[in-house]
Amino acid sequence: MRKLIYQGFVLTNPDGLTNTWCLTIGEQRRVGSLFELRRQIHFYLELGILPPPKPLQRRSGPKH
Repeated sequence: MRKLIYQGFVLTNPDGLTNTWCLTIGEQRRVGSLFELRRQIHFYLELGILPPPKPLQRRSGPKH
């Protein structure tokens, strides 16, 4: 599975193919190409109907 973070939203690719990605926001799930999903994110952001993206939590590496 591949993950891509675009403007705070996580796009996943469960099949490993680069032409099909999944965007999950709340309980809604959208499947499409990266271009289509990026366009939808921009459209929803312009409308102001997307919840703000969750801040990324960075994994802390092992401390030496």
